[in-house]
Amino acid sequence: MEIFVLLFVVITLPLIIRTSRKFKLYAGGIVIGTALLFLIGELIIKMQTDFFSLDRQEWNNQGYAEVMGKWVVPFFLLGAAIFMVLVNIRMIQQFLKRKDGIRWVWIAFVVVIDVFALFLVPMLLFFVAFMFFPFAP
Repeated sequence: MEIFVLLFVVITLPLIIRTSRKFKLYAGGIVIGTALLFLIGELIIKMQTDFFSLDRQEWNNQGYAEVMGKWVVPFFLLGAAIFMVLVNIRMIQQFLKRKDGIRWVWIAFVVVIDVFALFLVPMLLFFVAFMFFPFAP
């Protein structure tokens, strides 16, 4: 999961390039703070559930994956929300900078990306939940 947190940070932080210093501090702080909070919480849960001393299958059989899933799923939703807000802010900033007729293309991008996210985020949430919660009897 550490790789996914790193991927989240690497994908999200470039969205604040060429923004104001104040926005960089707030948005970057939220992204880095969320990533650090997730990583610290994940390591605490892993240490409390003996993740590093148990076999992976034994750890899953004892139900600790569900404990981890209760931590991961809300952060997945929070990360998706942060990413979508930053994408929307950047597209709307581009819309406001333009004065010609092509400026409406940026609003079209916002709509297309948001509609795409409406379908992609629930599908990804299913896969994230499937990794931690047993669905089959």
